[in-house]
Amino acid sequence: MIRIILIYFIFIIQINAEDNLIAQKQNALYVQNLIEIEENIAKNFEKYILTEFKFPASIDDLITDEYLGSNFSKLNRMGANIDFKDITNLKIKYAVTKEEYRKKVDTLATEDNYIVQLYNRDLYRNNTVAYAASDILNSYIEIELQSLEGKNIYNLLKDGNVIEKDCVANIVSKYCNLNDISIRWYTSNSDWIEYNKKNLKGNVSTSITAGNSGINLSNEAKFIALPVGTYIISNSIKYVKMHNPSNTFLKVE
Repeated sequence: MIRIILIYFIFIIQINAEDNLIAQKQNALYVQNLIEIEENIAKNFEKYILTEFKFPASIDDLITDEYLGSNFSKLNRMGANIDFKDITNLKIKYAVTKEEYRKKVDTLATEDNYIVQLYNRDLYRNNTVAYAASDILNSYIEIELQSLEGKNIYNLLKDGNVIEKDCVANIVSKYCNLNDISIRWYTSNSDWIEYNKKNLKGNVSTSITAGNSGINLSNEAKFIALPVGTYIISNSIKYVKMHNPSNTFLKVE
């Protein structure tokens, strides 16, 4: 009789162990899927700002066939619905917040639950980084923009600049998208300064006509912001920015 009882308990223990192992595998796969979703959000966020030239108002703006797909689901069984935490600061909500997935494996454990450890690791992350604060409310997933174009457009938008999707007539004191390579700033006089999206501090071209002594910078802050040594092309003539009191680009002979 005792032998039968022992066999029964061993059988129950084995079943529980197998159930726990299955649950762990399922949870691990779910966490990997969460990371894939966050990676996809990060990639499509960058695609969005390089296409629309503005920040999405919410994650709903990305739930279209052009970006995340119209069938994208925000549901998350390990925490709150998938969403941005702070769009302008590139933050996605931290996904593993429910206590049942965060508690230690046992009362003596010193490390986080394996689910949290897996979620926080960089192993499956290329476009995101997990920032796990001691207070879960301050934890977040940060988007890491990959292209120079994406970083530059992001910084312009974060600084409050307006970027029109196309360079059309009557644009004043705004940026606009010229093509895949270039972006323009239109002055208050509707003259333009053209930048390479990969290097907004690099060489530029402009519709502003140079005088005999060069291009005067006193009325255009965008010229003043360019580093010394920058070249500018005006009417097919090259000038270089010099560090002098008159703030001019001098003609390159």
